[in-house]
Amino acid sequence: MIFRQGLVALLAFCPFSAAWAVPASDEGAARLKGVFQTYFGAVEGVVSVTPQGDSYELRIDPAPLLAQVPDDQAQITVSPLTYELTDNGDGSWGVSEDQVLSWSVAVPKMFEQKGSTRIESTGTWDEALMSFRDQKAVMTDYVIDSVQYGPPMAADGAPADPSAEPQVISRDHQSTARMETALTGTAGKAGGVDQAMSFTATDLAQRQEVAMGPGGAPMLIEVSAPGYGGQAQIAGARTDGILSMLAWFVAHPSQELIKGSQEGLRDKLAAAMPLWDDLSMDMDMRDLKVVSPVGTFGLASAKIGIGMSGATPDGRFQERFTLSGLTVPEGVLPPWAAPILPQEVTLDFAASHFDLAAPAKLLIETFDLNADDPLAKLSPEQVQQALLPDGKAALKLAPSQIKGDGYQIDYRGDMAVGPGAAPVGSALIEATGLDKVEAALAAAPQEQAAQPLMMLRMARAMSKPDGSGGNSWDIQMAETGVVTVNGQPMGPATPQ
Repeated sequence: MIFRQGLVALLAFCPFSAAWAVPASDEGAARLKGVFQTYFGAVEGVVSVTPQGDSYELRIDPAPLLAQVPDDQAQITVSPLTYELTDNGDGSWGVSEDQVLSWSVAVPKMFEQKGSTRIESTGTWDEALMSFRDQKAVMTDYVIDSVQYGPPMAADGAPADPSAEPQVISRDHQSTARMETALTGTAGKAGGVDQAMSFTATDLAQRQEVAMGPGGAPMLIEVSAPGYGGQAQIAGARTDGILSMLAWFVAHPSQELIKGSQEGLRDKLAAAMPLWDDLSMDMDMRDLKVVSPVGTFGLASAKIGIGMSGATPDGRFQERFTLSGLTVPEGVLPPWAAPILPQEVTLDFAASHFDLAAPAKLLIETFDLNADDPLAKLSPEQVQQALLPDGKAALKLAPSQIKGDGYQIDYRGDMAVGPGAAPVGSALIEATGLDKVEAALAAAPQEQAAQPLMMLRMARAMSKPDGSGGNSWDIQMAETGVVTVNGQPMGPATPQ
């Protein structure tokens, strides 16, 4: 009994593939090489697979593929990638790596970048899913250096000789000490793959030098944060279609080959739709600092959420964020403004009732890469009708807030909008503590605050008092174009 319990515990904590791994063989290596050549092409030297006991060493060297990119368009290098693969015998593979990835990109007279990071990962790849069932990865010493170039300029700001060397517009250095990810994948209920990921990063830093004109000293901006973390989910990812598109582009490395085989590209794009069904991400960053020439700005917390559909008929998009603990350098704000600086701002915005599948289908069916204008067959009216079959999209502002010391403004709204028609919907704004804001504006020098003070007083005059110092504005937008605030029309009807 003790032996059996110990065996169960061992299997629970060790990869199942290690216990039942299929020994590597030359035949297995040849089959694997063929699979990877499906996606990376058969160019000699790109893919190699070598048996090593119970596992295979997979090596992918992008250099022969990247050498096909014309030098006058870009010079790209990526270090060879090496993975250890173990055949679990059940249609899945153990995949691990421990390597340094480095790359460089140079677009003549426009852009240069160099980067590197160390990657350690383990996971289980499912052949049927075309995705990882599970994967954990750690990236350390992630560093990117970039340079942006612009047309040469003379000292007086006029364009210089075009043959002269381009000038540097900005230099950027980014680093992250450590990033960790954990991924799981399962078969999607409506097709594709459902994936869930958690992620963290620590010790973020960015240093950017922005040119301020010919001969001028660059402006230095430094950004840092101790870290961030979050989760992401994607439902119905069409990984098989996306990988097939990758394979197609690898097999057609030049513009001539792409143009000559655009019907094949059309088929691959159509098969990959809608790319995914739904995607969402939530991220929380803390203690962000921005050092600028005027001083240090700070943000104690930034919570960000994004959601969007794929190319589906029920298109949707949502963005929400909460920013709190804003600090600004002394002297940036006038003394009268500091007490009313917002301490927290939230916004939750969503758009829906639009169709992304129909315009994607139109685009795929009508593009012609051999024409001077590849989209000449597609009219704006066609795109508009496909995108908005009902003529309007729905915009929703979920309950959101602006909070400061002694005051708070809440707002929400719903609206239907479309081209050639007046917005229709409603909004509600509620505020407390505006006396403090008005007093601060009234005490400020007139040349600085006269206009916002006037606008605030006008807004309060149109508000509905609640009897306890609060104000509200019920805004209605009718189909006629008339906008009312608390029942009072704000302007004439829009001509129909």
